[in-house]
Amino acid sequence: MSETDNNAASRAIEAVYDGVLDNLLRVYRWSFAIKRAELPALTDKPAYGYAFQYQLPADCLRIDMVSDAIRQDWQCDWHMPTPRYQIEGRKILADMEAPLHLRYGARMTDPSIYDSAFAEAFACALSVEICESITQSSTKKQAALQGYDMAIRQARQVSAIERPPIQQQETSWYTARL
Repeated sequence: MSETDNNAASRAIEAVYDGVLDNLLRVYRWSFAIKRAELPALTDKPAYGYAFQYQLPADCLRIDMVSDAIRQDWQCDWHMPTPRYQIEGRKILADMEAPLHLRYGARMTDPSIYDSAFAEAFACALSVEICESITQSSTKKQAALQGYDMAIRQARQVSAIERPPIQQQETSWYTARL
């Protein structure tokens, strides 16, 4: 009944719990796990290619947006926007001056803040990971995988309904299609 119990199921959960949690938080933009930060520039400069470097927050699992302006996602010209930063290790290399505005997916370890759809998907993901080692049944693992797929579909559907519509950029390709 507890992950600290000394039985095969508890040991299996304990072995995969953190990895499955981080992976699930990384692969989808869960609204409860989005954070924003203003990053100061580090004193040491990159060896070449960029003017500044910034330390990623310790809880950062995925980057959603990097900008040097509060309400700016991209610098655009007549073609697709060119990213003005590069991730190397746990640092952002950029030509943008401080503070760097970052929106990111964060590691969330407190289950009491999990969205109910995420909690269901997480439970299903854990069951997929440990099912075969506990039951020695690939059939049960397939059933667990189907449950996981359904939970993810439902979570994405709910998330899509809750999010505001995305405004399409007025590019020549977009206006030609109207």
